[in-house]
Amino acid sequence: MNRLAVFAEGHTEVLFVEKLLDEIAGQNKVLIEHREVRGGSATRRTMKLIKAAKPNTGQKYYVLLLDCGGDESVKTRIMEEHENLTNKGYSGLIGIRDVRPRFTHNDIPKLEASLPRYIRTSLAPVTFILAIMEIEAWFLAEATHFPKIESSITVAAIKASLGFDPENDSMEQRLCPADDLKACYAIGGKSYVKQQAKTTVDALDYALVYMVLRRKIAYLDRLISVIDAFLA
Repeated sequence: MNRLAVFAEGHTEVLFVEKLLDEIAGQNKVLIEHREVRGGSATRRTMKLIKAAKPNTGQKYYVLLLDCGGDESVKTRIMEEHENLTNKGYSGLIGIRDVRPRFTHNDIPKLEASLPRYIRTSLAPVTFILAIMEIEAWFLAEATHFPKIESSITVAAIKASLGFDPENDSMEQRLCPADDLKACYAIGGKSYVKQQAKTTVDALDYALVYMVLRRKIAYLDRLISVIDAFLA
């Protein structure tokens, strides 16, 4: 069985990757297990099972999703688990983290250069994915999902009320995409909370994400390319 581990900054990223995997591979084609890792240098490290993998009915692929509980923890958790997962036969590891709030747009080259540092190249390959400035930029850019949240939330309404165009402007240039998403939803009297992002994740058009949006967002394209290679 081909194995892949995804280390994500938080719950929203885990939800998105799980849905993306289901949409690309087809539901029930991949065994997915979701765990939450907490603690470290100052407190006892724990790994909690959040969602167990379904029974094996002949699936060829297994993905371990790890909620690392913070951007700065993603690389740390990868370094802790890298050798162990390699020895268990994992073909690759993915680390997904936001840029903000610690880093600005100007800091991105420095952040990109620092992520692979000290990662052991003799072990399973590691791919780092940056959500610029945070994963909500990807949700904003998939503008067809807004009317699914509430019919009055349209691109025209967003442009008129908030002064930006999520369909055509670069959402990676927004300073705080999560706040922008909240403001968009507020147009229709709805709210957005990171910890309850499943409604948004489920509303996204994954065919559009796969065929179009990835061409606009380089790191999203990299993520999808790694998943495609894993499932090939």
